[in-house]
Amino acid sequence: MLKLRNVVVSAHSPWRLTGSGRTPRVLWCAIIASLALLGLDVAFAVLLDLRSARVATDLVSTAAQFAAAAACFWTARRVRGAERRWRVLVGLTAAGAMLASLSIAPTLLAGDLPHRQGMSPAYAVFLSFYGVALAGLLSLPTDPVDSRAGSAGRRWYGAHRWHAITLLDCLLIAGSLVLLQWGTVLAPLVQTGPGLRPFRFALTHQGAGLILATAVVLIACFRRPRAPATLALLGTGLLAYGLTTNVMAYVAAEYGFHLPPWGLIGFALAFLLVFLAAFVPVPTPTPPEGPAPPSPRAMWAHAALPYAALTAAGLLILGKLTTGARLDRFETYGMITLLVLALLRQMVTLAENTRLLAEIRERERQLHHQAFHDPLTGLANRTLFTRRLQRALIQGTDSDTTHTPAVTSGEDTVSVLFLDLDGFKKVNDTFGHAAGDELLQISADRLRAETRAIDTVARLGGDEFGVILDGGGPDDPRRIGERLATAIQAPCLLAGRPYTPRASLGLVTLDSTSTSTRPATPDILIHQADLAMYTAKRAQTGGLVIYQPDPSTPTTITN
Repeated sequence: MLKLRNVVVSAHSPWRLTGSGRTPRVLWCAIIASLALLGLDVAFAVLLDLRSARVATDLVSTAAQFAAAAACFWTARRVRGAERRWRVLVGLTAAGAMLASLSIAPTLLAGDLPHRQGMSPAYAVFLSFYGVALAGLLSLPTDPVDSRAGSAGRRWYGAHRWHAITLLDCLLIAGSLVLLQWGTVLAPLVQTGPGLRPFRFALTHQGAGLILATAVVLIACFRRPRAPATLALLGTGLLAYGLTTNVMAYVAAEYGFHLPPWGLIGFALAFLLVFLAAFVPVPTPTPPEGPAPPSPRAMWAHAALPYAALTAAGLLILGKLTTGARLDRFETYGMITLLVLALLRQMVTLAENTRLLAEIRERERQLHHQAFHDPLTGLANRTLFTRRLQRALIQGTDSDTTHTPAVTSGEDTVSVLFLDLDGFKKVNDTFGHAAGDELLQISADRLRAETRAIDTVARLGGDEFGVILDGGGPDDPRRIGERLATAIQAPCLLAGRPYTPRASLGLVTLDSTSTSTRPATPDILIHQADLAMYTAKRAQTGGLVIYQPDPSTPTTITN
C-alpha cells in the first residue's frame, strides 16, 4: 500500500504547483511551447506579406491569450487565497483580450483594418479589463519592505491602504507621462498626421497600459514578492504589454489606421509570459523573519516618484504658458485632473500620518504603563511606588525654611503600609506556580478594592505589596491598615480548593507629631515599614504592626 502511494505521489509531483525545490515538468513544457509559438509569430511577421502577416500574427496572439487564460484558470483550481485571486483576475483579462483579437480577425481576413468604422464592441468591453488586470497585479502575494506583525484588522487596513496609494501613484505617474508625451511629440504628430479619430483609441490603450507598467515598477521596487519568479514573469508580461500600447500610440498618431505585424508580436509575448507565470510553483509559506526597515533613500524615492513625474508635466505646461503658447483641451483638462489626483494623494498621506501619530502615542502610553506597572497584577511597581512616595514627601516640604520635609496638618499625613504574604512558597510548591500567580492577583484585587483613589497600591516584588496612604480623611491610617489586614486574609478558592491566605503587615505614619523623626528619603520610610512587617511576621499572628521610633516598643494589632 505504501509503495502504491509513493507511485501516485511521484506520478503527480511533476505537475504540482507547490514549492518542492525543483521546476515542475509542466513549466518546462510551457517554456518550450511559448518559445515555439513566439518563434512562429516572428517568422510570420518577417516572411509573409503585410495582409497575411496581420492575419497570422493576430491568430498567434489569440492562441497566446487563450493559453494564458486556460493556464490561469486551470492553476487557480489548485491554489487558495491571493494565489487564486490573481490567477482568476488575470485569466479574465486574457480571456477578454482573446475575444477582442477574435473580433478583428474577420476584418483582417477581408483585407480591411479594425476600427476604421469605429471601435468594435468587443474592444470597448476589453478596455474595462485593464482595471481587472490591475486588480490581479495588486492581488499578487507580496509583503511590505518594512513588514511588522500586527492584528488581522491592522493587516487588512495596511493592505487596502497600500492598494489605494498604489492606484493613486499609478494614475499620477502614468497620467504625467502621457501628458509629457502629448506635449512634446504626440500633439505635433496628430496635427500633421491623418487625424485624431484613430489616435483616440490608441491613446486610451496607451494610458491604461502605462498604468499597468507603472504598477509593475512600483511593486518590484517597493514590495517583497513571496514568489519572485511569478512577479518577474507576470510583471514583465504586463510591462511588455504597456510598452507595446505606448509604441502603438505613436504609430496611430503618425500613420492612423495602421496595424504593423510586429505590434502584435509584443502582445503575444506579453500573454506568453503570463502563461508561464501561472505555472510557477507556489512557494511554501514561511513566517516572516522581521526584515530590516527600508532605507531612508528608498522611502524618499517612493514618496517623491509620483510628484517628480507631476513636476515634469507641470514644468512643461508652465513653460508653454510662459512663452505665450496656447494650451489645448487635452493639456488643460489633463493638468487639472493630475492636480486633483495629487490632492487626493496628499489627503491619503495626511490621514496615514495622523494614524501613525496616534499609533505612536498609543505605543508610548503602553510603554509608559509597562515601565511603571506590574504585568501580572496591573498594580504600580517599585519604581512608580518610590516616585509617588517621593512626591508625597515633597508636597509636605516647608519651602520657606529648609528642604527638610515638615508636616503641618492632618491632611499632610503620609503613611506607608508594607505587606508580605505568609507561606507563599508553600503555595507554589503545593498548588503550582499558576496558583501562586492567582493568589497574587486575588491579593492585588482586594488591596485595590479596600483603598481610596488617592492611595497607591504597588507590588514591590515577589509576594510583597506596598500601599501609600496619602493625605487625611475620615479613616485614619491605622483603621485602613486593619481593614486591609482583614480583607487580605479572607478565605478564597485557589486552584479550585478552599484556601485562607495569611499576611503580615507593617505600617509607618508620618504626621505633625513626628516631624523631628521624619525620614528624608522614601527608602528610609519603606525600610521602617519593612521592619514593622517583620515584627508582625515573627509574631506569626497574621496581624498589623505599627512602627514606633523605638523598635523595642512596637504597637501591634492582631486580627
